[in-house]
Amino acid sequence: MRQFLTWISIICLLTTLADARQVYQIGGSTGVSWSDVGSPSFIDEDFAPGSIRPLSTELSHNLISTMRDRGGDITSLVSIYTLPANWPDTRGFAIDGDSTTAFVHPPRIDFFRPGYFYTTPMYFDLGAPFPVERVVFSTRPDQPGNKIRQYRFYLNNGSAESRDEKGNIVWTLIHNERDNLNSRVELEVEPQIVRHLYLHPLEVGDTWEVAEFEVYGQGFVPEASYVSDPIDLGGLSSLGRVWWSGQRDVDSKILIQTRSGSDNQPEVYWRKTGVGDQQVSTLANGNPMSRADYFALPQNVRGRITQDLENWSVWHTYEYEDGLNGTRILSPGPRQFVQLRIDFSSKGLQGGQIDSLFFEYSQPPIVGTAVGEIHPASVSPAEKVRFTYAVRARLDAGQSGFDRLELRTTARLEEISAVRIDRQEVDYSAVFDPEDPHYFSVNFPRVSRDQTLLEIDFDARVFVYGTVFSASVVDSETGEVGQEVTPGDAVASLLSDDIVVDTDLEGRLLDKVSVEPNPFTPNGDRINDQVHISYALLRLTKAMPLTVQIFDLNGRKVRDLISSSGTGMLYQLTWDGLEDSGQRADPGLYIVRIAVESDSGSEEKLGYVALVY
Repeated sequence: MRQFLTWISIICLLTTLADARQVYQIGGSTGVSWSDVGSPSFIDEDFAPGSIRPLSTELSHNLISTMRDRGGDITSLVSIYTLPANWPDTRGFAIDGDSTTAFVHPPRIDFFRPGYFYTTPMYFDLGAPFPVERVVFSTRPDQPGNKIRQYRFYLNNGSAESRDEKGNIVWTLIHNERDNLNSRVELEVEPQIVRHLYLHPLEVGDTWEVAEFEVYGQGFVPEASYVSDPIDLGGLSSLGRVWWSGQRDVDSKILIQTRSGSDNQPEVYWRKTGVGDQQVSTLANGNPMSRADYFALPQNVRGRITQDLENWSVWHTYEYEDGLNGTRILSPGPRQFVQLRIDFSSKGLQGGQIDSLFFEYSQPPIVGTAVGEIHPASVSPAEKVRFTYAVRARLDAGQSGFDRLELRTTARLEEISAVRIDRQEVDYSAVFDPEDPHYFSVNFPRVSRDQTLLEIDFDARVFVYGTVFSASVVDSETGEVGQEVTPGDAVASLLSDDIVVDTDLEGRLLDKVSVEPNPFTPNGDRINDQVHISYALLRLTKAMPLTVQIFDLNGRKVRDLISSSGTGMLYQLTWDGLEDSGQRADPGLYIVRIAVESDSGSEEKLGYVALVY
């Protein structure tokens, strides 16, 4: 016997159970401070209190004035010990913001090379890679004669690729000056990412000085990241949703990642033994090496760092849009530790910001583990197929079990036909959202015994190769966070051991094209005012270019309905009889063209529709 519940009743039920879930918050006005639980890299926490975003600069801001706050500094590529002992180390005067103080370099004769002089190159590390477009250096106002007559000026963006195999910076020459007559030099630089700057005065027999060195640009650092410490939830916990708030500009990107583990050290640290290339993950006394132990080792003894895949999951990735309304944590549970990572990619003035991040969990978990598999594991695309989703759970002492399964997929779900517990059919109630044919939930008698087999039969249409059927088991009475179903051997007689369904990769890309009603009459009487164009994209493994257009019989394009990208699923569009210009199309016969491109080629379908008034 089936009962279909309304979404209002489900929402009311979840509202009464909301207190059973715990929420961890980072950022915002009430959450844990970002810096208290993580390590930022090129991150600005001061721009908006409680938020994080990439470091940025404005044309009015001298990046040199704040470089020490970011770990940057000024130095010389020549050791300070080559300076005469009676010279005070006044290099800091060049960055103190006081134009009346200066680093002054009188002539220094090279006694080993008659006619030559020593010089002191100046090296600046901005502490982060910024967009730079102007560099200024000058003498003191009352010492214009101490200008640098000859110099070379170099830049470097600070990336690992801009160093040689020994780790040395590879410099790019920007300007080679042979006869400078200006006490204030302003170099306009083609806008580019810069972290390191190198001013090399040439060996001439004149006193030169730098009173102030300034660097200006505008925009965000191109890459920034935030990585949390492993967050201890205090015990084995089921992991629920993750969500965040913030803002993102069009040409920027924000990726959020999670991973879960059973201890507080997600990496394995290795030590070089000195015997050939041998490395071990223990100290000399045989104890496992911690992060602190590793960084206490001399640099030449530190070995590689690898991920601990025995106790930690791999990173799972979410697009920024995924979590604005909340999305299921993909990292497996139950686990005691969770780690978060946020990567920002910016372009010029286009950046992004995360104001706060939340994730929910509950403990103890309702089950120890829940493994599942789906059958059949390979189907013809777009065809209606009856699937069986099998789940077998391990329940430990004190765990409540579950009485609901929630399933999410990109396939089109149509109907549940049966639910079985240990091969016996049972009564159930199901919830479908008519606005979202990619989700359903099913309630059934409680599963509270270890290794009980749950099977659900349902109909669905699969359009995309490698479609995942994700599910979680839930205790509807307690409202605790559900336990995600992981791929595994739920039924010995099934060979898939997975929750992924494949489709044939050979054959057509477009199918099930229909154009109706035909003819249609867009005269405003609300009867057949629009024509509905439906079609299915098949066998695509990723989003590919897609166009849907209307032409008249002379080949003139009348309307662009879609010109973007699409992935495998069932689509439906409407045409209201208007041209791209907004004018009403003339009555007559029109061609509907649907075209899709893929790595293996392109395919198009043509249909016809009559427009009458």
